[in-house]
Amino acid sequence: MLRFNVRKCVAALMVLLLGAALSAESIVSKKKQSLSWSQNFSYKASLFSSAAEGSALSIDYTNTKDPYHKCKLYAKTPSWTTLGAGTAQGALLENGELVPLAASGTIVYTLTEAEAAALRKYGMAMNGYGMTVSAIRLSPAAGGGQQQSSGAQRRVVYEGGYDLGNWSFVSIGAEQFSSLEEGSALSVTTGPSPSSAENPAYLNIKLYSGTWRSLSTGTVGGDASKRGDVIVPRGVSGSFSYTLDGAEAAAVRADGLIVQGYAMTVQRLEILPPGSAASRSSPASGGAPVSAGQSGGAGTAAAKPAESPRAAPAPAAQASAATPFGRHGALHVSGAALCDAHNEPCQLYGMSTHGLNFGKDFSRYVNREAFATLRDDWNTNCIRLVLYPRDYNGWCNGGNQKELMQIVCDGIDYATELGMYVIVDWHVHNYRPLETKAQAKAFLSAVSEKYASYGNVLYEICNEPTGSPWKTTIKPYAEEIIPVIRSHAPDAVIIVGTDTWSQDIEGPLSDPLSFRNVMYTFHFYAQSHTDSFRRRVESAVQKGLPVFVTEFGTCDASGNGGFNAAQTRLWFDLLAKYNISHCNWSLSNKSETASVLNAWCGKTSSWSESDLTESGRLIRSHFRSLRP
Repeated sequence: MLRFNVRKCVAALMVLLLGAALSAESIVSKKKQSLSWSQNFSYKASLFSSAAEGSALSIDYTNTKDPYHKCKLYAKTPSWTTLGAGTAQGALLENGELVPLAASGTIVYTLTEAEAAALRKYGMAMNGYGMTVSAIRLSPAAGGGQQQSSGAQRRVVYEGGYDLGNWSFVSIGAEQFSSLEEGSALSVTTGPSPSSAENPAYLNIKLYSGTWRSLSTGTVGGDASKRGDVIVPRGVSGSFSYTLDGAEAAAVRADGLIVQGYAMTVQRLEILPPGSAASRSSPASGGAPVSAGQSGGAGTAAAKPAESPRAAPAPAAQASAATPFGRHGALHVSGAALCDAHNEPCQLYGMSTHGLNFGKDFSRYVNREAFATLRDDWNTNCIRLVLYPRDYNGWCNGGNQKELMQIVCDGIDYATELGMYVIVDWHVHNYRPLETKAQAKAFLSAVSEKYASYGNVLYEICNEPTGSPWKTTIKPYAEEIIPVIRSHAPDAVIIVGTDTWSQDIEGPLSDPLSFRNVMYTFHFYAQSHTDSFRRRVESAVQKGLPVFVTEFGTCDASGNGGFNAAQTRLWFDLLAKYNISHCNWSLSNKSETASVLNAWCGKTSSWSESDLTESGRLIRSHFRSLRP
């Protein structure tokens, strides 16, 4: 199984796997079929009379304007059996859905014996979303569909030319690594990408297991050197090998592999059996490897010493002076104030997404054009990315963690490209944060490691805890989570929630954390939280507590009903008086008062005034009135 963090790769990614000599039976041709979940396309059983174990279905497709495109195949048994036990090339296969890796191209799905038998007997059906199918072909088995390299025991697990660009990543499922053992090597062939021309000095690759455990204790050989957990290729085009130790091989067997990097493409990835790495290895501690001679002979000359690897540059550090980050730079906390790199008070303000784990209806607003609209038309400088741990499809509740991580990373990357600040929100909601502490550590460690040098990323470690006294629950939790983030991003601003849906700010006021660059959360919904709550906030700030309103609404606390512009404006006055940063809930078209977009609005960017709800119009007007 392959997973990519950006839906782009070379078109017709894996068609060559079938072999030019194979004959294919056409099932659908010349008649384009636009897929939808509400309409099923059916194909008679007679079309699959030759289907057998290892036969492959090739699906030619293009996507519609909607970037979220996927399809699902079924054998039309009495209970409609989903085809999902086989293997896919050119698409992510998960939960029975095929998610294409390109805007157009070919998906190759290889059938199991049971699936082939079901198609021969019952025929096939297909439905989907956001894509048009122009042809489907059935090809005979081709040695089980597994492409082999010239060496009998070498095995290709990826080929295609994926652009790593700016720390994008390729993810390959654990099923590809079942034979991996101590001493096995990963052979990686790289090529140029557009970003390599812009930043030729910054060539870096990192390898991880599928749980984002860094692979760093093995050895590197070939056209690369190694410092710590960073592999530095000598040039854009070349190949290197990474020999795994026993623990690393076990981790990749169990969880799969992630290849992440900067300024190059991954052209090919092979597994090499123990002892067959193509070149002499260099120790993990560093030192330039020695090139191997022809036919595996010893190298005749030492390679030129490699330069000390440089970390990939944080794009936010290069942001235009006209962008929010370009004007203000990395932030820090001074007393009760959030300050910029010039030690001037800085107020962040912008939109909060809805739960990114609740499906594409909410995560689709994580796109560059949406963030550009919020920056340029709405005058915002910050976006808050909301990931629920325990709610539906959440990080700890059955959600696809790699996919959710990718959405969050995409959001950070878009914000960074636009010179905006971004809050990564571990959205503890209505429970004690200690209940998901271990998962919070793993998630926040992975994100903060990846974005360690990014001065525009803030971390919110628990959104709205309840039943969680500050001294006995939230503070001990924060004292464990903050060092995890700080081990990678020592200067990042970290925002800590407070009890009773982040309203009990008196707890940290009387017993603050000892860490620097920490702020404390307060949330309000204008219809429910009025004068007495404003007095609490004002008192805390006057006494020196750094408060960040990471979530507020114009309505009652349920998020629905009770739109109250007058009370909202009173809150705006208080936020302005004390320069308090704030994010509005929420950037979505959910049918509730708190949403800024009308339920019928299908746009994911460039919204007009008529696309906005009553709340949305008030919020946009407010943001546009603030100082850039």
